[in-house]
Amino acid sequence: MAKKHFAQAKVTIKNQITIPRRIQKKLGNLQVGDYILFYEEGDRVYIKKGTIKPE
Repeated sequence: MAKKHFAQAKVTIKNQITIPRRIQKKLGNLQVGDYILFYEEGDRVYIKKGTIKPE
């Protein structure tokens, strides 16, 4: 069964996107300065709101 998408974003000439409001709310109302983390699993990429910890 194919999954339907629930939001989309267009890539600009600078390879940037605007995160759709629906996704921002799902991630917990993103604010300026928040980090978005990307996770890879096979051929899929997942995103999550997170923090960057210094090494």
